[in-house]
Amino acid sequence: MKRFFGKSGIAAAGTAILLAAIVTACSGGGGNSGTAAPKANNTAAESQPEKKEPPKAAGAPVTFAMSEVINPEQVTNFNPFLATGNWNTIFDYMFDPLLYFNPVKGNLIPRLAEKEGTWSGDQKTYTVKLNMKAKWHDGQPLTTDDVLYTFNALKDNKVLDRYLLWDKNRLQEVSAEGKDTIVFKLGDKFPSLPYYLTTVSIVPKHQFEKENPTTFLNKTPIGTGTFKYKSLNDSAIILEKNPDYFLGAPQIDQLQVSRFNNSSTLTLALEKGDVQMSAGTLAMPSVPKLLENPNNKMQVYPGLSTYAVIMNNEKPGLSDQAVRKAIQQAIDRKDLIEKGESNGVFPANPGFLSSVFGEMTNSKLLDDPAFGFNKTAAAKSLEDAGYKKNAKGIYEKNGKPLSFTYHMAANAPAQNKEGAMITQWLKEVGIETTVKLVTWPELTKLLMSGDYDLLQNGLNTPPDPQASLEVFHSKMTAPTGTNTPGLNYMRFKDADVDKWLDEAASADPAKRKELYFLIQQRIAEKAPIAVMYNVGGHVPYRVESFTGYNESLPVYSALSLKDVKKK
Repeated sequence: MKRFFGKSGIAAAGTAILLAAIVTACSGGGGNSGTAAPKANNTAAESQPEKKEPPKAAGAPVTFAMSEVINPEQVTNFNPFLATGNWNTIFDYMFDPLLYFNPVKGNLIPRLAEKEGTWSGDQKTYTVKLNMKAKWHDGQPLTTDDVLYTFNALKDNKVLDRYLLWDKNRLQEVSAEGKDTIVFKLGDKFPSLPYYLTTVSIVPKHQFEKENPTTFLNKTPIGTGTFKYKSLNDSAIILEKNPDYFLGAPQIDQLQVSRFNNSSTLTLALEKGDVQMSAGTLAMPSVPKLLENPNNKMQVYPGLSTYAVIMNNEKPGLSDQAVRKAIQQAIDRKDLIEKGESNGVFPANPGFLSSVFGEMTNSKLLDDPAFGFNKTAAAKSLEDAGYKKNAKGIYEKNGKPLSFTYHMAANAPAQNKEGAMITQWLKEVGIETTVKLVTWPELTKLLMSGDYDLLQNGLNTPPDPQASLEVFHSKMTAPTGTNTPGLNYMRFKDADVDKWLDEAASADPAKRKELYFLIQQRIAEKAPIAVMYNVGGHVPYRVESFTGYNESLPVYSALSLKDVKKK
């Protein structure tokens, strides 16, 4: 399949700089600072060819202990259709999509698909052949009916179709040809489709058809994935190897995901060797100490998560572009990254698009002083718009002060530190905030309903520039008080952005780039969101007891963990 975006030298150089900053802060330690150029097709190593399970050695089962901050609200269901009530990373281990997006190299890897699909001549039909060696964990074979059920569940239940795959110019029909082929028919050209397919975990029809997929809690999940669900308790999620995994059985017998309630205790467990890895959560100020031990490594790469101060553009005050621009200019992104994240993340683009999208990203916006930290310019933005300081030093207009509730996550030391920095900067430019701490799941609920003013959180998008920028399409939002169908939690609306996005969805690569640059410029100017930094991975892992980590993939991914083994 022809690719229409790739990872640029910006991303590769950024990875090297970040790792250098981390490693030079300590004596010893190290890591792989190189990121290879993207490829249209997966390499043999990445495609994970089927291999026979080696004879099991005598002795105790091999358990690999990884870790993550997982609250009780994140284990209420194991339904991959649902956006809340679960720890999303778990689905990579238990289920498979048709295709997997590898954020380290920016390429697609077949999972349930035998290989990447093929386009028809008019580019309105995409055909995927399934890997019929796949089986469900209960022993039943994967069938085309499972795939059809999964995609039609999105069609029949709009609340599940978070990225609007079923849209007038997108999916019109999903059908089967024979016993091993799926055909996706589109309303118009939509070259992003393969990347959107990576967001959909295929579920077993024989289990889900008996339930309502919008409310099913799936307490005994059945997938096709690398690991099978075994049990859940207050301290861990326990998965066991799938010896029949069609891409090759794992080398470890059990994957234990230890549950922590904060990043500090998780990091301490890593330092002590009680766990071997986290899925990315880490007390970032502890990075230099962690890497003093040569047994500890860190994988860093840009990605699809942008942390930001998300603003409800419908709320009084925040509906004013001048106020949003002042908030954007009040945030010192360089200081946040250095002091809050120990240089373990990447600068975020004011136009929102991550550097992982290469030439489609308008990287010049990163250094444009118009969108950078400048408290004097922030105050001028407000004064030019008619705001004046009151006796408390807070800007107001028509007797209404710029005073907002600021939500952020509880039990998140780095986030809390960064929130304190941001709210202090806002105070210094004349904007008042009242901080409220809530759980991560509660943050998502507030975003969806619009019951917030300012909210500090990350936005995770599908691995495609169109999907990423469609966060700002008006079709992805809803009025405050109604849950959004997509990720436009900002309630942002701009007729030009809508038009440009609609045109870009079926345009050729050159035209797409032109339109994406227009959109990014408009987003930076309108400031519906004040970006902080971009996160792909800053993944710590230990190497004294286990080997086989594949750094051409996220090391915590199912495809990498499949080949990890005891030394």
